Amino acid sequence: MGLLYDFTRLIEKYSVSCELIRESGGGSYVGGNWIPDPAKPPETVEGALIPMKDQKIYQSGGTYTQNDREFITVTAILLEPAAYVIFQGIKYHVESENDYSIYAGFHDYNLKRVEAFDRAETN
Repeated sequence: MGLLYDFTRLIEKYSVSCELIRESGGGSYVGGNWIPDPAKPPETVEGALIPMKDQKIYQSGGTYTQNDREFITVTAILLEPAAYVIFQGIKYHVESENDYSIYAGFHDYNLKRVEAFDRAETN
């Protein structure tokens, strides 16, 4: 049985490149921040990074805010023990997954912004 809906072209159209850091990849905490093992560089993952819907924020009961995002990708991200997505210098913790891969060929992840006062580096 094939996919009921194929969103691959739509996802590719709005995709951006992000860094994916897996906590299980090795590293250590320095001053409370996870520093990945330098021998294991971050992976690059492509996907559509979109603002969290107002309805989802409201229904979360305060878990999510306007700073959080949804990440839609065809790549599966292992959530255990932890995974982080970095886009334009902003770090997000991958909180949960909605797996639509069987029916529509994509994964939808809820991303929680890690540091409220971080800023993208400007040159």
